[in-house]
Amino acid sequence: MLKTTTVLAVVFLFGACEDDFQTLGSDVIGEPGFDASVYDETLISAHSYDLPPVQTNSLPLNLLGVYTDNVFGTQEASVLSNLELSSLDPSFGTDPVVDSVVLTIPYLSHEVLKNDKVEYVLDSVYGSTPIRLSVYESGYFLNNYDPDTNFEQTQKYYSNLEPKIMNNINPEPIYERDNFIPSSKGYLEYSVDAMGVADTVVMAPALRLKLKNDFFQKKILDKAGSSVLLNQDNFRNYFRGLYLKADKVGAGGTMMLLNLLDSDAGITIYYKTKIVDGNDSDDDGDREELIEGRRAFSLDFGGVRVNTFQQEASQYDDQNLYLKGGEGSMAVIDLFSGPDANNDGVSDELEALRENNWLINEAHLEFFVNRDYISDVDEAERVYLYDLKNNTILADYILDANGQPNGMASVSNRRHLEPLERDEDGKGISYKIRITRYVDQLLNQDSTNVKLGLVVTQNVNLISTYKVLPSANPEVDRVPGGALITPEATVLYGPDAQNEDKRLKLKIYYTEPKN
Repeated sequence: MLKTTTVLAVVFLFGACEDDFQTLGSDVIGEPGFDASVYDETLISAHSYDLPPVQTNSLPLNLLGVYTDNVFGTQEASVLSNLELSSLDPSFGTDPVVDSVVLTIPYLSHEVLKNDKVEYVLDSVYGSTPIRLSVYESGYFLNNYDPDTNFEQTQKYYSNLEPKIMNNINPEPIYERDNFIPSSKGYLEYSVDAMGVADTVVMAPALRLKLKNDFFQKKILDKAGSSVLLNQDNFRNYFRGLYLKADKVGAGGTMMLLNLLDSDAGITIYYKTKIVDGNDSDDDGDREELIEGRRAFSLDFGGVRVNTFQQEASQYDDQNLYLKGGEGSMAVIDLFSGPDANNDGVSDELEALRENNWLINEAHLEFFVNRDYISDVDEAERVYLYDLKNNTILADYILDANGQPNGMASVSNRRHLEPLERDEDGKGISYKIRITRYVDQLLNQDSTNVKLGLVVTQNVNLISTYKVLPSANPEVDRVPGGALITPEATVLYGPDAQNEDKRLKLKIYYTEPKN
């Protein structure tokens, strides 16, 4: 009676807690009448996949710079962006003359207190050696909507766009520097309001480039009152954007993750102009004379932005899984990939496991880092596993620890997607990914077994996917955005690695009734 009641209670509990993967079997582990065990003999096939060009417009952040390591070679990232008028049909006064032009994009940074002084530490900056940084006017028109779909779908732009951009570029750069390195120092921002009142504000570190005055004199100030500054559409066709281009100049390099849509990002044109002295500032009694005033006008980054990548080709062996951000590489994983005798699309192993009626307590994949390869690689703190067929999250992503909904902070989902485990020297050991719900659905609910994609990610919450340019071997159709905005990488032991202790395995902890 007791055993029967316990089994019925467990069955009832399993149904009632169907949407909470942590309760699966949790109340029967070690109970009388049940055996708890682990299965780790799943047949897995996995291989590295070298990404073709990827869609990079509409990314939340953008990479700019050069990053080099011994495994994946050199990756160069540049950015093409539209510009928008901060105000339409602007008036610049009488005889305006550009004084200076500054392009500003704040770095991702945080404050630290050192010797009772506030200092800044740059985040998401990789490498520390110089790069060549140039800024060009682009003549390549960026559409918001695709003309091939009768403008009903948004236009997709891919990471291989640089040749077309360079064929439509103003060859005279408006900024160029051969030894650029980001600075962690804050700066004083000089501003002038609409009334000409000047102020200075201490700002966090930013990419700040002084652009050519004469270009913006002719391009903007001299066009006051013309139709090209009348509205955003006219302006976007007239000034089609800026191309921030990064090139390698020596060994190594530096790459930065930037938010071009930050409220402090954009181009500020500081200029002198003649204005009516309505306040009689010189106390000469003449309120109609023209005097010199200082003003500022801003152009904002907006509309369409495209990241371009130049990635050296790498050679991948079949013993390891090579993961690299940007237009890099990922892994394609097929669980329960053994023989299928009846050719019904379900492996013999999976069919046999479904007959066991196991209560799944936990299932996880553990990926061990192959440290022989990544001595000079910036290791990714997080990796992300997703459904390659449907380009969606796995069921386990929805719930975090204790069955709570996944939070939206970058440190969230630490149970399903554990951060990189490191040794005492900070070197990576392994990543663990719990897929309890996914495996339970495969074994007990006849869910479809699909191939899985594994990528490095800047943030596990950036799960929106972006198209991959169709190729001759289209295993991957879309890639999560979090993988496209980081140069970080790792090399992991695969399921066929010679080191048996570190081979990729799926471990299934289960409970079943005793016979």
